[in-house]
Amino acid sequence: MQHDFPATHAIGALPRSQGAMALETIGLTKRFGSFTALDQVDLQIEPGKVHALLGENGAGKSTLVKCIAGFQRAEQGTILLDDREHDISSPTVARELGIGMVYQHFTLAPGMTVAENLLLAAGKLPAVIHWKTERKKLQSFLNSTPFQLDLDALPSTLSAGEKQKLELLKQLYLQPRLLILDEPTSVLTPQEADEVLGHVRMIASNGHCSVIMITHKFREVMAYADTVTVLRKGKAVHHCRVEATTPAYLASAMMGDANNACATLNSVSGESVRTSLPSSTQTSTALHIDRLNVLGDRGTLAVNQLSLKVQTGEILGVAGVSGNGQRELVEALVGQRVRQSGTVEVMGQPYFARRQQNHQLGVRSLPEEPLRSACVAEFSVAENMALRDFDKPPLSR
Repeated sequence: MQHDFPATHAIGALPRSQGAMALETIGLTKRFGSFTALDQVDLQIEPGKVHALLGENGAGKSTLVKCIAGFQRAEQGTILLDDREHDISSPTVARELGIGMVYQHFTLAPGMTVAENLLLAAGKLPAVIHWKTERKKLQSFLNSTPFQLDLDALPSTLSAGEKQKLELLKQLYLQPRLLILDEPTSVLTPQEADEVLGHVRMIASNGHCSVIMITHKFREVMAYADTVTVLRKGKAVHHCRVEATTPAYLASAMMGDANNACATLNSVSGESVRTSLPSSTQTSTALHIDRLNVLGDRGTLAVNQLSLKVQTGEILGVAGVSGNGQRELVEALVGQRVRQSGTVEVMGQPYFARRQQNHQLGVRSLPEEPLRSACVAEFSVAENMALRDFDKPPLSR
């Protein structure tokens, strides 16, 4: 099914875009104190193409796209849009030029509805909004995409995958000529990632916009990108068309070491790699959930009579499309959501997810949104790590 941008526009949005944008950076350099995050980076993006950026964490990928989107300013270098030099001094300037960016971390207004977040992205709003007209435009826009979200829902009620789709929709509604995606699939299932990237690829192929995509997943590069650039230690070390390369070669360019590249390829290529572990004759039940009921944000059962067991040394996968109770299950297990009924045992002991129990039984969790549930952005790494034991010796005083 073909989807096109609707003829209607968001409040304050630019007139319909003039088609996909050509981008070129020449000698782009960005420093943070004595640290050089970008070192003379040259990059070319063809109109209507999906260009992937690869590199290890800290290679300079996010810094590069933030300079293009006006979030940061490079000390040296030139940015050309359609062969014309531009000084992109702020995200507002970037938006006016037709550049949209979906950031790595969510930028949603939690107290506003999906509809309000979509309109807020335009940046310019009148004193009075004619909601009947705007909702009609918004619904028409949503109907042109494969993503279905409730316009009246609050971000707090959405799963991480649904929030990521809303972030993308915010930019697509403004009809950008250049769309930047900073790890857009990090919180998505493979099926959701295919849905999102397939739609983005279709928009680019139709000539509506060009796309820069940061990702760590070779499968997504090979399936959805036309060209790829590899960054290493702030330098652009490799450019090529996707059909002319392989995941193994890209991994080698990322790591600068063939042996490490092979290990990296096995871990992130998306291929099935199973490791045989030594079997143990002595196993016990590490986690036992019995008839667990958990309410969702709307007061209906999100987890209904769930029972399962996890043996010691076992890895249990929980699969499902976003919004089918995975988030509520995890929140109930770690104490962030009240259990309606049912019991949970860890190592044979009744488990109520209290802090002292977590320490005693060694229960830890990695949430889907670390900045929301696991760390404080303004704190240093050391301070965040100290939050776990700040009231115990030797940290307590």
